[in-house]
Amino acid sequence: MRQPPKRRHLEITISWTTLLKIFLAGLLAYLGFRLWRLAELLLLALMVAIAFQPLIQWTKRHRWPKWSGVLLVAVLLLGAAALFVIILVPKISTDGTEFIKQLPDLRERLSSSLPQSGPVRDFVSRLSNSHELSNPEAVLKYLAGGGSAALEGLLGFFLVLIVAIYFLADGEQVSQWLLSFLPDVQRQKMAVASEAVGAVVGQYMVGQVITSVLCAGYAFAVLTIMQVPNALLLALLAGILDVLPLIGFFLFTIPAVALALTVSPMTAALVGGLYVAYHVVENYLIVPKVYGNCLRLSTLTVLVSCLAAGLIDGVVGIILVLPIVASYPIIERVWLEPFLKHGTAQKHARLDAEEHPQK
Repeated sequence: MRQPPKRRHLEITISWTTLLKIFLAGLLAYLGFRLWRLAELLLLALMVAIAFQPLIQWTKRHRWPKWSGVLLVAVLLLGAAALFVIILVPKISTDGTEFIKQLPDLRERLSSSLPQSGPVRDFVSRLSNSHELSNPEAVLKYLAGGGSAALEGLLGFFLVLIVAIYFLADGEQVSQWLLSFLPDVQRQKMAVASEAVGAVVGQYMVGQVITSVLCAGYAFAVLTIMQVPNALLLALLAGILDVLPLIGFFLFTIPAVALALTVSPMTAALVGGLYVAYHVVENYLIVPKVYGNCLRLSTLTVLVSCLAAGLIDGVVGIILVLPIVASYPIIERVWLEPFLKHGTAQKHARLDAEEHPQK
């Protein structure tokens, strides 16, 4: 009589150390999800602080006390923001309310400027006959309901500025305290990478401010000369949306051309043509001069990065993604090169230099 086969027992032993690691990994993931907004705020504040770091260095070279340099930055940041709120926000609110009240008249003037038939007229008719645009009171109620969101965004903006000031005041000491936990080799790598990344982020922030101001000023001049209504509101919209690469141009051009149509079709064509001309000049002349070599990114890289960041985190993600992507070559050179195939980092650097030659 055959003996029954012996049963095999599979025993899996998980140590308490492994369980603790799994628990800590899950806890970190949970905290990362819950504190994502805080991380966004800190990153934005850090970018602002890096942009003003050269001013702090200038005060040090002139032997100013550190508190005086931080105070100077605080006055510039908070003063400019307060000036914007006190002077421009009431003007924008008044113009916006007046614009909404004039929607029926603008709709009629826009319809009279279009051809009697065709896809363009059909599209504009469907858009203008929608409930939101045909009823100014509904639009005003909608905007009133969004006032709390606007106030929250404004408070968040001031909070970013305040945290940036604290970064300038105490960031160096805090970073040195944290770096002391790392081995000497890693501290040296962090010093090299932080200096290079700081240069990229600082140049990006300063360049973005310059290009946004130029865009807003140009738009205001064009719209004022063409006598397009609500020129200030449209110009500020252009300056703000210019922060968004590629898609921002379409977002501020469409409403400008639409309002120019209420003046005449020729005015709309001129506004559209002048906006396109500035967009070309900005991309091929202003941006390379202002940004220098800090954003050595192809158009495809910018497009894919902005689309991915926008889907993940909206407008804030688009603002943060470009300096992060532009910093990758630094990270590759400092940390990743030993793990890549021999010569990969050098090939990337050579290709980048060929595509973006030094001028």
